[in-house]
Amino acid sequence: MAAEFKEDPKPGVPLWLVSFGDMMTNALTFFILMVSMAHQRDYGLIAAGLGSFVVALKSHGMPGLMSESEKAEIFNEFRQRFNLPPEPDPSRREAHTDASELELIRAAAAKALAPHDELLQPNVAVFAPGSSTLAPESKAYLDKLADTLRPAKMQVLIIEGHALDGSSARTSNHALAQARADVVREYFVNEHEFPSARVEARAWLVEIEPEGDGTRCVDARLVTPARKDS
Repeated sequence: MAAEFKEDPKPGVPLWLVSFGDMMTNALTFFILMVSMAHQRDYGLIAAGLGSFVVALKSHGMPGLMSESEKAEIFNEFRQRFNLPPEPDPSRREAHTDASELELIRAAAAKALAPHDELLQPNVAVFAPGSSTLAPESKAYLDKLADTLRPAKMQVLIIEGHALDGSSARTSNHALAQARADVVREYFVNEHEFPSARVEARAWLVEIEPEGDGTRCVDARLVTPARKDS
């Protein structure tokens, strides 16, 4: 009696590939929902987010597998889809691996910010390149602003440091910006007896201005929460 012929089973899709596809679909869906619910549409940021997503997908999330020219080509392809010109200075572009993370930080910060009123006083102190030491003229200016910026009940004084004159590493610029904010905070607390619990020192993560005194200064924001009945 002849043996019954059995066809070899066809190879199926690996289970890990199914899970990976579901994960990528969920990530893209989340990004589209986040963009669609945004209060303001910035197509440059949308292009940056989509470009970083495609770069991460094609490089399997591993930095170094794609050249900078390949990344720039993908990034500019999405800019063209939104009728945006190519980047004028790619050397100042945020790293593609960081772009989506920065957008999540911005979105979370905007959503968490409670309604408030604020008094912005820019450039309350300007520093020498690479320095976090208060100059005599900056101390004199802080003395003049002390009564205006003194936080009252329910108010918070936010000191924001800026720096692009540290080393080329982003962490060094951030550390210098934080040191500048800290020294202004300490001056207000120690010299003018500001309540320490109502004065916060922060550092800008990404600078907006490419150069000038605005990248070597400290800003001050006196924040007052909005009244519930307003």
